[in-house]
Amino acid sequence: MKLRLKTKKHSLKVVSLITGLILWFYVLNAARITVEKTITLQYVLPDHAVFAIKPPQEAIVTLEGPRAFMRSLLERDEKIVVDISRPPWRDSLRPQPVLKSSDLVLPFGVKVEKISPRILPLRLERKASKLLPVKLVLTGDLPQDLQIQNMQIRPTEVEVVGPRSLIQGMKEITTKPIEIESLYGQTNLSLEWNLPDERLVVSKGGNPQITYGLKAKRANMVLEKVPVRLLGEGVLPRQQTVAIVLWAPPDVVRRVDKSDLNVQVWAEVPEGSKKAVEVELRAVLPPRLHLVEIRPKRILVEPR
Repeated sequence: MKLRLKTKKHSLKVVSLITGLILWFYVLNAARITVEKTITLQYVLPDHAVFAIKPPQEAIVTLEGPRAFMRSLLERDEKIVVDISRPPWRDSLRPQPVLKSSDLVLPFGVKVEKISPRILPLRLERKASKLLPVKLVLTGDLPQDLQIQNMQIRPTEVEVVGPRSLIQGMKEITTKPIEIESLYGQTNLSLEWNLPDERLVVSKGGNPQITYGLKAKRANMVLEKVPVRLLGEGVLPRQQTVAIVLWAPPDVVRRVDKSDLNVQVWAEVPEGSKKAVEVELRAVLPPRLHLVEIRPKRILVEPR
């Protein structure tokens, strides 16, 4: 009997403890608190207009509600879509949309006490477009031993869209400056537009591209005994190695060990060749190296 009473008392204590913890957790999370949250503003503009001045990008919202709901709400990325492409603001260049609590989707029991700013005094401007020539901007100097050949930029002109006040004064559109050294070892390059204002956009065509060739006017390095590789089966080159005459930047020329430059020479053998034939050699070079000459330019290959 005594053992049963002791067991019952212990059970009541456990139940009381659990009940207390549940009540404590409920009271703690049911307590109402007030917090501030930064909300991103996203704008929808009429097709004919752009911003004349940069609009507010964020609003501060003061929220009040149960602690349990606030925690998850603060962790979420919230935004308010400000649509001025519809009445009553569609035709106005000075719209003043009002931010409302109904613009936010909030959990049950959470309410908006304040939004700052509540009224958005926006300034719009009529949109315009213009066809402008493209100008390439290069910085730095090309080494005297190199020259650029046949450089072309595409597109040569593009349509730019933006505020009328900016578009009217534009004579050309430029690329972002590119260092001449970045041209080494390539024959084409993708660039970026250098737009003087973030409200300007290039309507079509994507990023500008340039194609070009770099030619060495004289050599400053010779690699001897470069192995000839064959594109073809069942043939042997009569000459196993050749010399490569190159132009290279000074830091490469000064290197004592040039074995890791990965210079390759290939001979493409005509398919089905049954006799000795003379083929032209082709060099594959790493960036920053430029071919002047292969010695010899052609070699004989013969069936095995």
